[in-house]
Amino acid sequence: MSQSDFQLPTADAVRAALKARRSALAAAWDAAPDSGGGLLLVPSGLALPIEGSDQPYAFRAHDDHYYLSGARAPAQVLVYDPAAAPGWILFSAVADQDDRVWHGGTEALEERAARLGFDAVSALEDLGPWLAGQAGRPAALLGSRDILERPIGYRLHPGDLDILAFDADWTALLQERVTAGRRVKDEVELAYMRAAAFATRAGHLRGIERARAGMTERALQVEIEYAFQRAGAERPAYASIAVAGARCAVLHATPGEQLLTEGDLVLVDAGAEVAGYDSDVTRTWPVGAAFTAEQRALYDLVLSVQQTAIDAVGPGVEYRDIHMQAALGIAEGLVDFGLLKGRAESLVERDAHALFFPHGVGHLIGLATHDVGGWAEGRTRSDRPGLKYLRIDLPLAAGHVVTIEPGIYMIPALLEDPELRHKHHDDVNWARADAMLAFGGIRIEDDVLVTAAGREVLTGAIPKTPAELEALRR
Repeated sequence: MSQSDFQLPTADAVRAALKARRSALAAAWDAAPDSGGGLLLVPSGLALPIEGSDQPYAFRAHDDHYYLSGARAPAQVLVYDPAAAPGWILFSAVADQDDRVWHGGTEALEERAARLGFDAVSALEDLGPWLAGQAGRPAALLGSRDILERPIGYRLHPGDLDILAFDADWTALLQERVTAGRRVKDEVELAYMRAAAFATRAGHLRGIERARAGMTERALQVEIEYAFQRAGAERPAYASIAVAGARCAVLHATPGEQLLTEGDLVLVDAGAEVAGYDSDVTRTWPVGAAFTAEQRALYDLVLSVQQTAIDAVGPGVEYRDIHMQAALGIAEGLVDFGLLKGRAESLVERDAHALFFPHGVGHLIGLATHDVGGWAEGRTRSDRPGLKYLRIDLPLAAGHVVTIEPGIYMIPALLEDPELRHKHHDDVNWARADAMLAFGGIRIEDDVLVTAAGREVLTGAIPKTPAELEALRR
């Protein structure tokens, strides 16, 4: 994969996409029963100060605000007023002299409007007077709710918002419309996600090639994230996982000072972010030049299950079915390997496989790594061990982007639990499980776009076959 395989969207394409998203939501709002010409407010959120310092935490605009406005600064409010022309209004802070001295903010409101596809952008100081003219109107609130708790940050006085009649039902209706819109990625979003996949590939390649026995997990993380940004990423999409040995079985481990040791596995779950859009990829490989026989057997199993799951992705396919198919594949493989005992179907019914594969097979991805909208209306979460961490339960549609990430882990918190050992006394070869407690784990993850014809693996250029990985390790 090279940069010639994708193109970042043009300014015109971005403006057109933003206008289309706002138009779709406006149509849903206008068609809402008894909307009564109500207002919609979508704040971006406020920067949070770090107590005891003069620095704020790194700011990230609320995803719904960014999705609709294209604006990423703190203390902005997007408003839809169906009774006014042009309908959409963005209230945005104007850089004062201090801002220009310390932060260099120079974009004029007119420039901001042109860049984001608005007829005009109003100064944030105008929000209070504008609200004063909306007394008694019904309203919905999306985005950050901190405007209710910290109105002063938006240049409002306490009570300025009390004149609006916020309606929970309309808010829920519009939230569902935004969530449904965000599930289906437009071409601008996909361009950013392809760029994120390109940067993610650079990071994983650097990690696979540079990892050495004696290196710390933290040093490996630095190598990977350095390559992300060299390849165009703004930042990591989430807290990178780069761990070795038994810590490969800690699902959300933080890289530390543990050393990579010859004979162990390394598990790297890390992705790059471009223009707010994420990639999420996991690769597992040996610290040495080759997998051991035991590692290779389980790696081949996970890779086979992942490929089968990827091949099942397509429009109209129930994601829950993909997960259950993966669970069955893991169970069958672990029976053949000698860790589980019995018929695979019965083991999955009893959730015995969840001792070794405790999470869902993936999630939606986009503006958030675990993106919104994973559950179809009316469906509820299961409390079964093999299903309770499932993040998607809906039929897939063209434009959805999902991860496929099966894994097998030796997790002491599960395998040493007395109740689970009693419950699955006859399902597990406990002697072998105990002997493998230091094994760690294996996960393989890719980002998959659902297309009208089937699927496209956005991260398919990142090596994952044993032959590819061992060639890079040598």
